[in-house]
Amino acid sequence: MEFLELSQDFLSLAMAACLLYFFLRLLFSWWVLPIRAYLRIKKNGFGGPTPSFPLGNITEMKNSKNVNDSSLGFSSISHDIHSSAFPYFAKWQKTHGKVFIYWLGTEPFLYIAEPEFLKKISSGVVGKSWGKPLVFKLDRKPMFRSGLLMVEGDDWVRHRHVITPAFSPSNLKPMASLMVEPTTMMLNKWATLVSSGQPEIGVEREITTTAAKIIARTSFGLSSQMGSEVYEKLRAAQITLFNSNRYVGVPFSKWVCLKKNLEARKLC
Repeated sequence: MEFLELSQDFLSLAMAACLLYFFLRLLFSWWVLPIRAYLRIKKNGFGGPTPSFPLGNITEMKNSKNVNDSSLGFSSISHDIHSSAFPYFAKWQKTHGKVFIYWLGTEPFLYIAEPEFLKKISSGVVGKSWGKPLVFKLDRKPMFRSGLLMVEGDDWVRHRHVITPAFSPSNLKPMASLMVEPTTMMLNKWATLVSSGQPEIGVEREITTTAAKIIARTSFGLSSQMGSEVYEKLRAAQITLFNSNRYVGVPFSKWVCLKKNLEARKLC
């Protein structure tokens, strides 16, 4: 009996120790390490919105977008695309300048809207050393897999060499007629809608649909109908994967949005 009691006490202590260790690891990786990185970045002269870990600036970004969406209307149409699409960047740029750090979860990102600054750091860093953020590579993998947008280094060079001949003038010129026909059909459709009193046209969707048809015909020899079907599936995967409720950079975000991740994997 005493042996059993000692065993149970040992198991209880072991479980308590494991839970404590897990909690301390979470505390260290979700708060301590990001705060240390934030202070180090700030010490090096980079400003930016104050993050709140483990979400970083995601909450502020979502709130800014919601306010902006609710304030838009047909009576107040603006051609300032940047402020309309990214109100949080426009707000931070006014406060922190054209170069600042913002946080997606526990990951810092450098925002640059200053060409001279970008030119300066580009000249001092070898192209292959830039790389692609791991957080985005993992998050966007269901959509892009191991394509040109995701690969790096020698793999990127190999992919680039494979597709470059397709974009040479000699190859593009014969494709001109294949590009003109869908574009003309789109413009004629718009003219019909306008003449019939259609109040609005989904320009972005129309253009991307037409571009998908052109790519399907010129690059893969697919019919317009099949190209549209492929586009619709890619569009559905994009919307599912890039839903605004996702928390990019937040630890365990894939498990928080598990349903959407599984849907995206099925679509891709």
